[in-house]
Amino acid sequence: MFIRLLIVLSIVTMTWVGPVYAQDNRSIDGATTIGEVLGYITHFHLKETGVDVLVDGSIKGIIEQVGDPYTVYFPPGELDIFSEELNGDFEGVGVELELINQLPTVVRVLEGTPAKHAGMLAGDSIIAVDGKSVLDLPLMEVINELKGKKGTQLNITVRREAEPDFQLSLTRAVINLPTIYQRDLGNGVGYIAIDSFGMETGEEFGNALIQLAEKDLRALIIDLRFNGGGYVDAAMEAASYILGRDVTVFITEDRDKIQDLYKTEFEPVIEEIPVVILINDQSASAAELMAGAFQDYGIATLVGTNSYGKGTVQDIIPLQNGGALKMTTAYYLTPMGRSIDGIGLTPDYFVTTPELQLPIAKTVVQPKDIVVKFYAGENKMVFNEEDLSLQGAIKEQGNIYVPLRIALEALGYQVGWDNGLNGVRVTGKNQQWLIPKGNKDSTINGVIQSLEHELLAKNNTIFISPIDLRNLGIEVFIQDETVILIKKK
Repeated sequence: MFIRLLIVLSIVTMTWVGPVYAQDNRSIDGATTIGEVLGYITHFHLKETGVDVLVDGSIKGIIEQVGDPYTVYFPPGELDIFSEELNGDFEGVGVELELINQLPTVVRVLEGTPAKHAGMLAGDSIIAVDGKSVLDLPLMEVINELKGKKGTQLNITVRREAEPDFQLSLTRAVINLPTIYQRDLGNGVGYIAIDSFGMETGEEFGNALIQLAEKDLRALIIDLRFNGGGYVDAAMEAASYILGRDVTVFITEDRDKIQDLYKTEFEPVIEEIPVVILINDQSASAAELMAGAFQDYGIATLVGTNSYGKGTVQDIIPLQNGGALKMTTAYYLTPMGRSIDGIGLTPDYFVTTPELQLPIAKTVVQPKDIVVKFYAGENKMVFNEEDLSLQGAIKEQGNIYVPLRIALEALGYQVGWDNGLNGVRVTGKNQQWLIPKGNKDSTINGVIQSLEHELLAKNNTIFISPIDLRNLGIEVFIQDETVILIKKK
């Protein structure tokens, strides 16, 4: 998963008493040997090196040998920073970063922040901070360069496509990022996005549900896309307000195969209604925990793409030096015993086009006919009267074509490339349509069906004649340069 400014992982905080290594003679011997090596190097090595540097290096080396990216050592003070980020509070400039093409790149500019006021945009790459190049730094070091006490200034060198590099001067501020965003989508459909699971997220989620319920809430969409996880307790509390009290949300299983069940503790705040949860490949950890439980119980339909697949639990263990160890101690399973580690959750409706995921979620919670319109030469699609900025229809040699993936995903089908077929595989509605590239002989549920026109590849997009979509029972209307596709509910 991409490293983001707000790094969030599932954490179950447990009580650890005393240095457990003292119970293991081999651990004592190993610690003694490490202490001897540190002592000799500190006192006698030709190159003088600080003890703190050597200790940090030793710990990092031990953790690297474990081979677990989620086991992390926090030196004194860094755990507080980690907790602040989980809760959405930090001092900085207000951007989320990913490493894209080896460049620290802005993926989101937060509203009301110094970065927003300075004019930074998603897609900008940060080249230098205060004149110091950051191109060879790990992403976390770039993030640390951007952080700082409120009121302090910094200059950022920005690289933007089709423009010369330029500088922006910003003043750091306290960034209070809510973990919950809600809105009324109309027709009784409520929407709640959860960016991460901070300490207050459960309560915020409950309050959001109550506020939406006051507006005649009849269906709910929960957006967990790009939610990397957070505090498990917060996810369990949020789940309580829909599942109710004493319901298993997840199961942990340690290396000795001992299982523990974790159940909800609060009463529901809304009546049972249709629910959709949006997920994608960056929905991880506590987000997967919540979505997996809702899917197991049939409470929610999942829409989007496969989730990340982080199915392990971390404990925060305080250390005597004031630091802490975040250590993986167990797998977590869904209530029905499914393991998702390295696998992720599979959505009930597989939709790879991000712009379509929310519109399709609306049709899932409130089933209705789907009406899709394309206009030749215009980069937009109309989905149930909602304009979306997507690839439009094109005309080629007098024939009109629509983008195959976008059109069929909008109509409720899953689209994928089949290497063995050297063509497209379309599934859904109890149908399977195999469409070879460069051949008019397609197959629907094993029956050969000749196409009106071969598939057309242009601008890295595969197009299909809308007439051929009638093979799936889709109603097709073509008038001049407008294509209307209708799929009955």
